[in-house]
Amino acid sequence: MLQFSKGEKEFILRYLTSSDVDKYLIFFNDLSEESIRCRFGYLISRLSESDAEERICGNTDVDKAIAIFDERQNRILAIGRVYLDPKTNSAEIAFVVSESMRRMGLGRFLLLQLIQIAEEEKCLSISAFIATSNAPVIELLKSVGFMIASPNPDNELELILELIRDQA
Repeated sequence: MLQFSKGEKEFILRYLTSSDVDKYLIFFNDLSEESIRCRFGYLISRLSESDAEERICGNTDVDKAIAIFDERQNRILAIGRVYLDPKTNSAEIAFVVSESMRRMGLGRFLLLQLIQIAEEEKCLSISAFIATSNAPVIELLKSVGFMIASPNPDNELELILELIRDQA
């Protein structure tokens, strides 16, 4: 668990646990259709409790889910995931910030934490698949070193960050 502040607001970053299912459902169901499409690539109308639990408690060896909470941990404000591929020593990341909390630096903070997790897992690269309409996230990823690897005719870009590993 990591406590941090942005401006005058206090936040907590931590891994999601099975006790967060209700908070996850509230967070997800408050997202706009556009945010859901940008995050998942398609529209998911509603999640069940079992769907939410699977997303939180899936295979934690290869799927690391973290969230930014308000200071009392009553509400999820942003969620990020790192999907590890041990065969290729690579990872894929995805994240979404609540509409009401955007433009505060939470996305950048969460992104840097996702990169750190991938580095700790000794990944060589990180990829992200982003809707071409999601210019703010594309610019955020590029600002920390991601490069566009391949445009996709289905309105999606793959961005990749190559990680430097110590040779020692």
